[in-house]
Parts: sequence; structure tokens; C-alpha cells
Amino acid sequence: MSEDGDRKVSLIIISVLVVIALAAAVGVIVFFYHFNGDSFDFSDTEILTVPTGSMDGEPQDYPISTIPKHSLIMVHLLDDEGKKDLKVGDVITFHQDGLKKVHRIISIPGDGTLVTKGDANQGPDAAITYDDVLGKVVGVAPTVGKVVSEAKDLIKSPILIVIGILLLIIMIVTIREIIGIIKEKPDEKQEP
Repeated sequence: MSEDGDRKVSLIIISVLVVIALAAAVGVIVFFYHFNGDSFDFSDTEILTVPTGSMDGEPQDYPISTIPKHSLIMVHLLDDEGKKDLKVGDVITFHQDGLKKVHRIISIPGDGTLVTKGDANQGPDAAITYDDVLGKVVGVAPTVGKVVSEAKDLIKSPILIVIGILLLIIMIVTIREIIGIIKEKPDEKQEP
């Protein structure tokens, strides 16, 4: 193949890679938009993984039906005004017994407390106050959470660290080569 042919093939490959990267970026943006309760405002949010199966019970008839173990969740952090809007069925994050928990509100007695319960747990938690509440769960991504949990475990493997470093080096070298191809100008033909 001629040098011009090689250059055209390289440009086609680069174009395809750029389109794939843009499509992936758009997919990630759309995912996080929906995951964040159809909002691009991430200033009052926190992303967590659910380490236990306490919310992996029977599906509930609420917007957040159930949360399998290792799911990724999006939590909207609440100020005092936002906490007043909480209702039975909302899944919240809160501090209790020195732990951060994610459970569903099952009753609001009216004495400034909330009663919560994990969907898979037998009984309710001890009552909490509104001051214990951190935020409300607005998005659940079970599959992404499982991938993140597995990745956390794999990252601890020395072999994968070495493979990751090698892949990073290969990517850097490849990007440098692509930039070199793009920067090259075709030789100007000289007239006789």
C-alpha cells in the first residue's frame, strides 16, 4: 500500500476511534443525568455503593423499588428544608450507631423522628431524628455497582496493576503515534 493509502487508513481508524469515544462520552453523560434524578446539578449529590443486602428484599411499590447488594446509588444530600419533604417509602442515607446506613422510611411518628427499615431486614431500626438524615436516594444502578465492586477487588491484584501500567504505556505510545500522523504534512510535489 502506498504512503497516501496508509495515511488514509490511519485517518479512518482515528475517525472511528473518535466517534466511538464521543458515543461513549454521550452515553456516560446520559447515564449520570438519569442516575441523578434527571438533573445535571451534581453539587448536592453523593455516589455510594451499598455494601450489604439489607435493601435487597421484595420489590416495593415506590420509585426506589429495591436495592441489590453492591448497587451504585445516587444520593441527593438534603438541607433542613429538604428533610421536611421526606415521606414514607423514601429511601434515605443516615447516621446511626456510628455507621452510614441506607434504609427505607416506614413511618414518621410526628415527634421529630423517622422509623426506617431495610427491605430485607426482619424488624425496623431504632428511630432516628431529622438531624441524622444525610440524603435521599434518587438513583440505583445495580449492574454498574457490581462492576465497580469487582473492579475494586481486582485493583488490589499486583498482576492487574502491572497489566494496567503496560496498557497505559501502550495507550500513550499509540496516542503519540497518532498525533505524529496527524501532524505530518504530505510532501509538496515540486515542479520540474
